[in-house]
Amino acid sequence: MNSKNTASVIIPAYNEEEYIQQTLQALTNNNSLEIIIVDNGSTDRTAEIARQQGVKVIEFPVGTIAAVRNRGVQESTADVLIFIDSDVTVTQQWHEKLPEVLEKVKNSPLLITGSRYQPTNSKSLLNKYWYSELTQYDATYINAGHLITSRELFNKIHGFSESMETAEDYDFCQKATKAGAVIRDNPELIVTHDGYPQTIAGFIQRERWHGGQDFSSWQSFVESKIAWVALLNLVLFAVALVLSVTESYLALPGYLIIMYAVSFLLTVYKFGFKKIDYMFVMPLIFYLYLCGRSLALLDRLLGIKK
Repeated sequence: MNSKNTASVIIPAYNEEEYIQQTLQALTNNNSLEIIIVDNGSTDRTAEIARQQGVKVIEFPVGTIAAVRNRGVQESTADVLIFIDSDVTVTQQWHEKLPEVLEKVKNSPLLITGSRYQPTNSKSLLNKYWYSELTQYDATYINAGHLITSRELFNKIHGFSESMETAEDYDFCQKATKAGAVIRDNPELIVTHDGYPQTIAGFIQRERWHGGQDFSSWQSFVESKIAWVALLNLVLFAVALVLSVTESYLALPGYLIIMYAVSFLLTVYKFGFKKIDYMFVMPLIFYLYLCGRSLALLDRLLGIKK
């Protein structure tokens, strides 16, 4: 499919009136981009604001995030696809580097690129010690909040798996790799993310939602290292809770010490050694991360749908 547009930008949206205008204003500086909002049943002013910005709005009220992204591709016309979340803002540097990236994708259609988004407020503890680190480690996939690839590759692997409620981007990249694709992070494509939760409760809930896919099937569970650690955390907490009532009040403190040690080792494994303050705070945040994933497992065991 050919188009006068250099690329089609697909943006899923659900009740994003707080961020959508900023996201679109940063993109509409480039009039060669086709911008498509797929509204997933918003009850606020998301669609209205998007139409005011002059972009195409598709109403798609029912479906997973994967289905929403696929619907946007159906309405697009360009040979290069850019997936951006509605609370992600591209920078001027992104615009400057984009022509070169688009040319690479056109010449090498079995390429997936993009970058991990940066937090906007470095003063937040979660931004400083967690979210900012997520931009710096190697991974086997590109987050769909900022992913660029070709229509050719998208069609070859039949897009995102619509049955998946989370982790559709990881699955997309795994399917693409098996089809011969190359995944290449491009940190020069700088984007920022405004939607990161900044409270402990919000952070845990985020990981509870993301962790759901790890427990959607036995295979998903077996293949996820974090799922096994989440199971360990849940079992140790249950044992400590019982022992604290029947045997010793030291059971819960003992559990916390063990899980801090586990979280410390996971921090070193995932991010390496950092400054002293980092190595003290980061395991605490990692523990909260594991708590969210453990709640996802509990949801699965109890049949709770999020």
